[in-house]
Amino acid sequence: MEMLRCFPPLLRQELEAAVDPDRICDIRLFAGRPCAVRTMDGEYMTDFILDAGELDGLAQALSRRMLRLSPGVSEGFITLAGGHRMGLCGQVTQEPEGLLLHGLGSLCIRVAREAPGCGRSLAATVRRGGGVLVAGAPGSGKTTMLRDALRLLSDGGWAVGLADERGEVAACLDGVPQLDVGMRTHVVDGCKKADGLRWLLRAMCPQLLATDELYGPEDCRAVREAAACGVPVLATVHAGCAAELCARQGIRALLEEGAVRRVVFLHRRSVLVAAEAREVLEASCLCR
Repeated sequence: MEMLRCFPPLLRQELEAAVDPDRICDIRLFAGRPCAVRTMDGEYMTDFILDAGELDGLAQALSRRMLRLSPGVSEGFITLAGGHRMGLCGQVTQEPEGLLLHGLGSLCIRVAREAPGCGRSLAATVRRGGGVLVAGAPGSGKTTMLRDALRLLSDGGWAVGLADERGEVAACLDGVPQLDVGMRTHVVDGCKKADGLRWLLRAMCPQLLATDELYGPEDCRAVREAAACGVPVLATVHAGCAAELCARQGIRALLEEGAVRRVVFLHRRSVLVAAEAREVLEASCLCR
């Protein structure tokens, strides 16, 4: 795994000997405590312990020395090269421009990966027509499945527009996707989801719009506007069951109004999602 090159040599050597890098789901690093690595096979605790200086140096190296300047830090995370997401914890203060990170105590790196073929059933659900939500708990594979479904639809002839606010789906570098989202996919990277969806709708003549982690009234309003123009939206959302989904008023309205036709629930916490972990429900049946 490319990012391991930024790790202190002794920690990198321990991880490379103890775990398969291709099966890592997330890495949790702490100052003064062992590090925890969650893989598809379980959890590994390191013998090596980072001190505060090493943790800060690692965060700076992973972010290419842009950590203190990144606007995403005020939201608690930064997207790394390759689409990996690095969450940060430590001492923060409230400033006029937002939260400012001073002392770094821990990191959580969620590993982005491609799993060709895992989005096949989701792509088939999208082809049935209407908006689709992919719902599940964190780490259940929503973004991985979304990315692969976009690749399949785009390579299959669909004009796709992706609003990639946090850069976790396409992992653009200077506007060019590093991860495969399909040959006909236009990506707006780094702006708010609602703004990106509207930009793509106006400018790129999409047959499908997509975004990751739909949240808040403005995002839902943009989905509603796209549906009114005849363009369905494929999006992920944090919700483990129908009750959690329908408790969110903006999402519930999309279901009741028909802007979203179907919801695909992922019930197993796994980066590589098996077919039996999926459940497709009609939106009209969810909020009764």
